[in-house]
Amino acid sequence: MSQEKVDKYKEEKKNRKKVMKINKVKKALVVLVVSLGIGALIGIPLGKGIYKYQKKQAEKHRTISSSEYSDWFDAKWNQDYYDIGANQELQDLLDQFNSATATDSSSATDAE
Repeated sequence: MSQEKVDKYKEEKKNRKKVMKINKVKKALVVLVVSLGIGALIGIPLGKGIYKYQKKQAEKHRTISSSEYSDWFDAKWNQDYYDIGANQELQDLLDQFNSATATDSSSATDAE
C-alpha cells in the first residue's frame, strides 16, 4: 500500500509540468471566454446606443441640395396652401392690385 502511494507520487511528480501547463491553458481560456462574454454584454448595447445617437446627430445636421429643397417646397405648398388660390377674397385682392398696376402704368404713359 505504501509502495503504491510512492509510485503514484513519482508519477504525479513526473507529469507535474505537463499538468500545470494544461491547467494554465485552461485557466487562460476560461478568462478569455468570460472576458468576451462580459465585453459582449456591455459592448453590444453600448455600441447600438452610440450608433443611434450619431445617426440622430447626423440627421439633425443634414444638408440638402437646392433641387431637393425645391421639390420639398413644392410638395409642401401643394399639400398645405393649394386652396389659397381658390379663395375668393384673395382673388379679388389680386384683381384689384393688377388693375391698379395697369392704370398706374397707363397714366404714366399718358403723362409723358
